[in-house]
Amino acid sequence: MTVNELNAVYGRRWRISAALGGGWYAVRRDDLSQESMRRGLSYVRCGRTLEELAGRLAAEKRIEEQWRTVSVPGEVLDLVADDPPEQARQRG
Repeated sequence: MTVNELNAVYGRRWRISAALGGGWYAVRRDDLSQESMRRGLSYVRCGRTLEELAGRLAAEKRIEEQWRTVSVPGEVLDLVADDPPEQARQRG
């Protein structure tokens, strides 16, 4: 795994950088709603290796995909929205 490969997969949502003391970290490019954080999403993920960081970013992506449900025909719930629909709060 290279940093370019990681950026190709996650770079749209995450800024990936080498840490000063060793290892790697990723910071979200967009804000998260309070509901997103309550559901387990993070602003920052770290790993000792790129492979470890990739695993943690994949876990974040799985949580996001579980959240993406159609609540109204034609309307998709967006994790980074500031105010998720009432239906999402009721499901929690």
